[in-house]
Amino acid sequence: MSEETARIEPVVIRAESTDPQQERLVNAYEYDVDTWRKVLGHNLLFEWGVYDHPASPRPVSLDEAGARFFDRQLELAERNASNPLDPRRILDLGCGWGYCLRRLAQWFPRCPRLEGVNISRSQLEHCGSLLAEHGLKQRTNLYLCNARDLRLLPDADVGHDLVVMRGVATHFPPELYERSVAALADRVVPGGALVISDTLYDNAADSTAAITEDENDPFELRHRKSPEYFVRVLRENGFAIRDMRVLPSNTDVAHWLLELRSNIETHFPEGVTGALEEIRVAAVHLSVMMLCGQAGAYSILAERAE
Repeated sequence: MSEETARIEPVVIRAESTDPQQERLVNAYEYDVDTWRKVLGHNLLFEWGVYDHPASPRPVSLDEAGARFFDRQLELAERNASNPLDPRRILDLGCGWGYCLRRLAQWFPRCPRLEGVNISRSQLEHCGSLLAEHGLKQRTNLYLCNARDLRLLPDADVGHDLVVMRGVATHFPPELYERSVAALADRVVPGGALVISDTLYDNAADSTAAITEDENDPFELRHRKSPEYFVRVLRENGFAIRDMRVLPSNTDVAHWLLELRSNIETHFPEGVTGALEEIRVAAVHLSVMMLCGQAGAYSILAERAE
């Protein structure tokens, strides 16, 4: 591997305090990339998909459905932002295996500074290799960092113009969600945008239906938030809501979830344990909640007050 394409190495940012949930979440993602691709598809997108069902004239892969969803969010962000989006510094909070950072680099070719934050070193290592292979080493910084430590990211005096936060707050207890939004309020420039995707629940505080049967809850799915609470925290920290809608549709989310379950059962006929088993079981429970209108996948564009 040439020096130009050598992997982007993550910088470790860690406060003195520790997060007790971090180890569980990190362990949940520690399968090898080939295993995850059998479940999620080649691009390793782990946040819903848009199928346009039943309009699509052919089967739509997980990769295509996931890419459609992210592109649709970026289109909505450009359409609803108060000012034209021309970011000079972008943050992908919970950047996963790197697809969205690569797509952001393509979508905003003039942006000189792309940053990804994650708590999984293995995901960041794959992300660093992927982005280097696509010639993005000079534009990209990766940080092994918990969301509670966002204020420790370098160059606090150079704000972020765009932050992507997809499927991240799903795993956060309320205290961490509130803390991370407050930190983003300090890091995002006036007029800067947040592009958010998250699963929100009607009557979240009163709901007792189990999403998972795993008492260890490796993906921390028990931290349910209502749309009202989620938006209130954003507004209290100086973010205005420019667009908020159910996207993908509940039918598309159920389709996506059950495709993951099918992939697990097809590729691992002898059964799975741990995080993959939680996904397999949660896919059914969450699909039912979606189709019954008890939960929804929300796409949100929030904007930092000028």
